[in-house]
Amino acid sequence: MASARARLAELRALRASGKKRLSTYEVEEQGDIYEEVDEEGYKKVIRNRLDEDDFVVDDNGEGYADDGREVWNERNGGYSDEESEDDELPARSKAAKRKREEEKQRKEKINNGISKYFNSGPAAAAPKPKPVATAEDDAFMADLLGEVDTNVVSNKVPKHNVVKSETRRKVRILSPPLSEKTRTSKPKRRDENSDPVSPTEEPALDLDNDDAPLFHPDDDDIPMSDPIPSSPVTKAVERKAIVPIKKEPEDDDDDLMEVVQATGHHESKAPSVNISGSRPPPKLKKELYPTPASSSPVKPGAEVDASWNDVRNKLNVLSSPASSESRVFGKLRPQDVVEEDGSLRMFWLDYTEVNGSLCLFGKVKNKTTGSYASAFVKIDQILRKLYFLPREYRQKQGQTTDEEIDMEDVYHEVDQMMSRLKVNMHKIKECTRKYAFEMPGVPKETQYLKLLYPYDKPAIPMETKGETFSHVFGTNTSLFEQFVLWKNIMGPCWLQFEGADFSAVNNASWCKFECATSKPALISPVPDTENLDPPTLTLMSLAFRTQLNVKENKQEILIASARVYENVSLTETAPPEKLPCKTFTVMRPAGSSYPVNFEADIRKQRGTYLLEKSEQFLLSKFLALFDKMDPDVLMGHQLQEVDLSILLSRLKEKKTPGWHRLGRLKRGEWPKNFNRGGGFFTERHLVAGRLVCDVANDMGKSLMMKCQSWSLTEMCDLYLGSSNARQEIDIEAALKTWATSKDGLVNFVNHCDTDTYFVAALVLRLQMLSLTKVLTNIAGNSWARTLSGTRAERNEYILLHEFHRNKYICPDKYSSKLQKAEEKAQEDDDETADKKKKDKYKGGLVFEPERGLYDRFVLVMDFNSLYPSIIQEYNICFTTVDRTPSSENENEEKVPEVPASDAEQGILPRLIATLVGRRREVKKLMKDKRATPEQLALWDTKQLAFKLTANSMYGCLGYTQSRFYARPLAMLTTFKGREILRSTKELAESKQLRVIYGDTDSVMINTNMDTISDALKVGQEFKNSVNERYRLLEIDIDNIFRRLLLHAKKKYAAVNMTEVDGKYVDKLEVKGLDMKRREYCALSKEASQRLLNEVLSGEDQEVVLNRIHDYLRELAGKMREYTVPVQKYVIYTKLSKRPEEYPNKETMPPAQVALRELARGKTIRPNDVISYIVTNGDSETSSLSPAKRSYTLQDVMKADSGLKPDIEFYLLKQIFPPIERLCAPIPGTDAVRLAECLGLDARKYQINTTANSTSQNTEIFPLESQIPDSVRFESAARFTLTCRHCKERSIFEGLSTSLHMCTPHGIICPNAACGKPFSVLTIVAQLESQIRAQTSQYYEGWLVCDDSACGNRTRQISVYGHRCLGPKGYAEGCLGRMSYEYTEKQMYNQLLYFASLWDVDKAKAAAEKEKGASGGGEKKESVAALVEFNRVRFGTMRGVVEGYLRKCGRQWVEMDGLFKFMLA
Repeated sequence: MASARARLAELRALRASGKKRLSTYEVEEQGDIYEEVDEEGYKKVIRNRLDEDDFVVDDNGEGYADDGREVWNERNGGYSDEESEDDELPARSKAAKRKREEEKQRKEKINNGISKYFNSGPAAAAPKPKPVATAEDDAFMADLLGEVDTNVVSNKVPKHNVVKSETRRKVRILSPPLSEKTRTSKPKRRDENSDPVSPTEEPALDLDNDDAPLFHPDDDDIPMSDPIPSSPVTKAVERKAIVPIKKEPEDDDDDLMEVVQATGHHESKAPSVNISGSRPPPKLKKELYPTPASSSPVKPGAEVDASWNDVRNKLNVLSSPASSESRVFGKLRPQDVVEEDGSLRMFWLDYTEVNGSLCLFGKVKNKTTGSYASAFVKIDQILRKLYFLPREYRQKQGQTTDEEIDMEDVYHEVDQMMSRLKVNMHKIKECTRKYAFEMPGVPKETQYLKLLYPYDKPAIPMETKGETFSHVFGTNTSLFEQFVLWKNIMGPCWLQFEGADFSAVNNASWCKFECATSKPALISPVPDTENLDPPTLTLMSLAFRTQLNVKENKQEILIASARVYENVSLTETAPPEKLPCKTFTVMRPAGSSYPVNFEADIRKQRGTYLLEKSEQFLLSKFLALFDKMDPDVLMGHQLQEVDLSILLSRLKEKKTPGWHRLGRLKRGEWPKNFNRGGGFFTERHLVAGRLVCDVANDMGKSLMMKCQSWSLTEMCDLYLGSSNARQEIDIEAALKTWATSKDGLVNFVNHCDTDTYFVAALVLRLQMLSLTKVLTNIAGNSWARTLSGTRAERNEYILLHEFHRNKYICPDKYSSKLQKAEEKAQEDDDETADKKKKDKYKGGLVFEPERGLYDRFVLVMDFNSLYPSIIQEYNICFTTVDRTPSSENENEEKVPEVPASDAEQGILPRLIATLVGRRREVKKLMKDKRATPEQLALWDTKQLAFKLTANSMYGCLGYTQSRFYARPLAMLTTFKGREILRSTKELAESKQLRVIYGDTDSVMINTNMDTISDALKVGQEFKNSVNERYRLLEIDIDNIFRRLLLHAKKKYAAVNMTEVDGKYVDKLEVKGLDMKRREYCALSKEASQRLLNEVLSGEDQEVVLNRIHDYLRELAGKMREYTVPVQKYVIYTKLSKRPEEYPNKETMPPAQVALRELARGKTIRPNDVISYIVTNGDSETSSLSPAKRSYTLQDVMKADSGLKPDIEFYLLKQIFPPIERLCAPIPGTDAVRLAECLGLDARKYQINTTANSTSQNTEIFPLESQIPDSVRFESAARFTLTCRHCKERSIFEGLSTSLHMCTPHGIICPNAACGKPFSVLTIVAQLESQIRAQTSQYYEGWLVCDDSACGNRTRQISVYGHRCLGPKGYAEGCLGRMSYEYTEKQMYNQLLYFASLWDVDKAKAAAEKEKGASGGGEKKESVAALVEFNRVRFGTMRGVVEGYLRKCGRQWVEMDGLFKFMLA
C-alpha cells in the first residue's frame, strides 16, 4: 500500500515538472535467462522433474501431465496478458539462434542426444474448455443471488485500478451480502481482509462519534455508508480486474478454472468440468498417481456396521436449503414491523458492545407475513453512573487536614477530573444511596455525588481516590449491566422502542431489520400482562470432521454438517425425530480426489451434499448456506471449546471472505487478541447475535449428571434411549481404511450428519433452551452467559437487580488480576496465618457412621433446602447481620450474631422467599388436569429453575470470586446448620431413637421396625416434633431403606422403597462407593453390583458368601481366558491440568494416553475425561510400567494391535479393592479368602487389617522390596543440581534415566551452551544440603487432621493421643484423627531414593531389562561403559547417603524386643 502511494506521488511530481516516466526509466541489468547444461546434466533435470507431481490433475484422474521436457518447437500466434506467465520459449528467440550458431560443430551429437527429448514438430495448443453448468447449479445460483433482486442496481459501475497483490488469492468464492449500495468515492479496490480505511466523510453523530466503528466501510461485506451496486455482474467485473499472484498448494489444481471463479458466485461442481491436456500420457498418469479408487481396496466398507443410517432414515427431513424455494431477501421495511403508534417491539436474545454503544440482537414480527425475522438495534447515549463518597476532611499528599468538605468541593474536583479526561458532556448531581457490603469505612446510608458520562470515554480506575472523596463506585460497571439494571430488564423478553431511527443504521449487521436509537430512556420491557408469546427460533446443530495436517500440526476441516430446525417453539414437546428439519453437508476429499461414482451415490441420500475440492471452497460454501438459513441458536457437542475454535481459526487461516457471517455483526477485521489467549470470550464475541448451546459445556454437564465421560455416545445411550444409539468410530483409522471406498465414505459422511441429529435431540429432550431462558429471566443476566454455564454470574445478577431496586450501591466486580493482588497483599499482612485454614471455613456437620449391615427399616429424615431455609429463618442478610467483630479479629474467625427477631426482613431472605413462593404457585398450576403438554413442560421447567436458583443463593456468600462474597454470612449459615443437626440428633435420642448417621441436612434413624407402616408412623411422629421447633424450617421423610449397608462417611448402599402407583417398589441406591466413581472400569462396577445384590438380598449369610466366592472364581477365570469384552476394561480419569504439567506424568496412565493423543493432533484440555485400558503392552512396552502400557479403546480394538488387557493389574487394582471394602462388614470372609478366589498370590502380600476405625482404604499392599522404584519413590523429592557457572537447575534421576548428563568424566551441566562438569565436591555439598532440608522437614513434626472439613494443621500434640483439638485448640467441633504430615516412612524412602541415584549396578540392571526396547542395545552398552567409568565417583556420593541411612532407626529391628517373651 505504501509503495503504491509512493509511485503515485512520484508520477504526480514528474507530471508537474513536464516530464514523463519514460524519460526517467533506467534499464536494469538482468540475470541469465537460461542455464547451460550438458546432455547428462539435462537428463538429470528431466529425471528430477519426473519425480515431482504433475502440475495439473483434475478430479477425474485425467488431464495435463508434465513429462519434464521443454517444448522448444511449439509456436503460439499471440500472447495475452493473462497467459503471459505460462507461455513457453519461442523456437525463434534470440537465445535459441545464438545457441545454434555457437554449437554448429556438435549439431549431430545434439540431435541424437538432447533433441530426442523434444517434440519433433509444432503442436496446436488445445483451447481451454469452458466449464459446464448443470441445471442444479443454475437453480442454486438463482437461489443464492435472489436476495440482490430486491436492491436497486445503479447503471454506473465504479472503475477500479488493476491491483497486483501478493496477498490476493487466485480463487475466490463469495456469496453476495444481504444488501449492498453504491459507494460514492472509493479510489482503490480493497481486499476482503485488508486494514480498514477511514472514509472521506463521516455522518455527524452524538457523543463524539461513539458509533463510528459500526459505519466504517471496512470491506465489500460491510457497506454501511454510501450504496454500491450489488449486481453479481459488477462483482464479476471487479474480480476479473484483479490479477492474482499468490498460489496456495491446496488450490493448485484449480488454476485452470480461473474463468469459472471470476463470476464470483457460480458454484461449479468438479465432476461436471472436464479438463483435457494437449498431450495426456495415460500410462504415466496411472503409474504416478494411484488413488484410493484406482487401487481398489477389497470392500473395506463392509468392515463397519453403519447402524446410524437406521437412525437417519426415520427423521423428518424436508427439501434441502440449496433448493430454489421462495425466500425473502434483503432488509425488511420499517412499516412491516412497527406498531400502529410508531413504536418497535423486539424480543431480544443477545447483545454485544461496540465502542460505547450497546447492540441488541433479537427477533421482530413481520406484520405482513406473520413470521419472525432477525433484528438489530443499536442503542447510544447510555451513560456510566459513578458514585463518589465524600470525605469528612480534605486530604492533601496523603495527610488529613482540618478543612471540612462539602458537596461543592467534591463537584469541583470531579469536574476537573472530567476535563483532564476530555469528557465534554457529563452530568453531576447529588443523591442518597445505601451500602451494606464488605468494604470498610463506608457508611450504611449517606450522600453521594453521582456522575454520568458516556461509555465511549475512558473509564476511571476503580482504586481512584481524591482530596475530597475516598471511594468511587461503579467505575467498571459494564454497559450491558448498566442498561439492564436501569431499565429493569430480566433476561430475554419483548422490548418496546419509541422514537427509533430507522435510517441511522445501514447494513451494520446480517440481520433482516436494523434500526438505532439515541434515547434509551424511551426503551421499556413490554408488561407481562400483554401475554406475548416468545418468538419461534431457528435452531442449527453443527458437526464437523477434521483431519490433522501433520506438516503444520493443525486440524483442517474435512466435513461440515448442519441440521436446521425452523420456527421451533421453546416449549416444543414433539419428539425430535418428528420435527421437520433441513440438512446440508459440505465436504472435501481426504486425499486428491473422491472415489469413483461417489458423487452419484451421495446425491441419492436425503439432504443436500455439496462436494468441494479444497478447504477454501468448503468454508465459502458453508458460510453461504449458513447465512441463508440465518440461525438464532447454534448447537453442538464440544462446540464451545473445540469445534468453534477450529472453525474460526480455519476461516482466518484461509482468509475466507465474509467470515463474520458466523455472527450477526458485520466486522472488518479479526480481533487482535484472537488466537492469542482470548479464549472462548473472544470467540463468543465473534458469534454475537447467535446463541451457542453446547451439550458438553458446564451447563450441559449439569443437566446430565449420569454421565462420566460426557462423550456424545454416552449421552445418547443414557438420555436418548436404545433406539437412538450412537456408534463411536475412530476417524483417523476410518479415513485410512473403510472410508476410502465409495460406500464407506458415504457411511462416514452420514455418521457426521447423524451427529447433528443427536445433538439437537439432546438439546430438545433436556429442554436446555427453555430451562436456560427461564433461569435467565429469573436472574436478569444474558441468555448467552447462562448457556455457557455461569451459575455464579446468575446469582450475582439476581442480587444486583434486587439491591439496585432498593437504592443500594452494589459491589464492583474485581478483575482476576486485582483479586490475586489483593489476596497476595492479605497474605503479606498476615504471614503467620495458615492460608488453607483461613480460606476454608467450617462447612456442614457429618456424624461418624455406625458401620454395618442393617436388615430393619431405616428412615432418612431430610431438611428441605436447609441453607435457604436457615437464611429465611434467621433473617441472614448483608443488611441485617453486624459483621464488624469478625472483621476486626479475623484469626479468631468469630461467628457473627443472629439478627434480632424484630429486625426488618433483609433483602436476601425476602428474595429467597419470593422464589420459593413462585415455585409453589407453579407447582399448583401443574396439578390442573386440563393443562396441555406444552403448558406442563413449561411449568415443570419453571419450577425446576426456581428450585435451582433458590438453592444456589447461599453459594455466592462463600464463593471467593463472587462480588457478593461475604465470609461471615456464609460462616453463620453453616454454623446454624451444624447447630440444627446436633439438636435434631439429641431430640431423636431423647425419644429412644437411634441415629446411625447424619450428613449436613439429614439424619438416618434405625427404627428397629419390621413393617413399613410402623416405620412410617415413627417417622411421622419425629417429623412433627422437629417442625414444631421452627417457623420455616421443615424436615420430611426423604427415603425408606429396607436394608442398608453403611460403609463410611458419605458411602453407603441401600434397598430403597419408592412408591409407584400406590405400591412400594425396591430400588437399589448407591452413594459414594467405588462403583460410582469413574476411575473404576465397567467390569469392576458390574462385579460390585453383583456383590451388593447378594449382600442386600436378605438371604442366609453362609449362602451369600458361597455365592460371592463362586462368582469371584468364575469372574477371574473368564478374565484370564479373555472372554470378557474389552470395552468393559475402559477406565475414565478426569485431567485437572494439561498432561504435560503433571510432575509424575511418567507413572500416570491418563497422562501418558493424553500425551499420545496430543501427538496425533487431538485436542486435550484441562477437565477433559481420558478413557484408557491398561494392557500387557507390545514387544517394546511389555516390560515397562502400566502407564506406558495404557492405550485408548480404539488402539486396543485395532485388528493388528496385539494388545490385550493386563488381567493381573485389573484384578489387583480394579476388582479386589472395591470388593474387599464391600465384604468388610460381613463376618465369615476376609481379604485373604477373597484374594485366593481371584487367583491372587496372597503370600506375596502383607494384609493390612489394622483396627483403625477411621481407615477405610483397607487394601493388600505388596512388600516394600517388591514395589518398583517408580512407584515406591513416586512422591520423593527429586535431586536438583545447580550449575555454578550458568546457574541452570536440572534434575538428576540416576545414571540410567539421566543418561544425557553422564559422561566418562562425571556429571555435566545439561545446558547445551554450558556443558561444564560438576565436581564431586559440588555434588556432595548439594546432596548433603538437600538431605538436611528433608530431615529438617521431618523433625518439624507437623500434624494434620484427616477430616477435610476441619483441615487443622498444628505442631501441638493432644493429650488425647490422635484426637484433633479443632481449629481453636479446644478439642471441640471435630472428631477427626491427627497424623504426621511427613512420616518416618517418607523420610526413610527419601533417603533410599537418594541412595538409588548412585547405585551403578542397579542402573546397569535396568538397562539390561530395556534391552528388548527400541534402541535398548545401544543404551545398554552406553550405560555399561559409563558404570565402569563412574563407579568410584558415584560410590563416593552413595557413601554420603549411606552415612545418613545408618543413623536412621527404621532400618534396624530390635530382635530382643520381639523375642523377649521367649527369654522370660
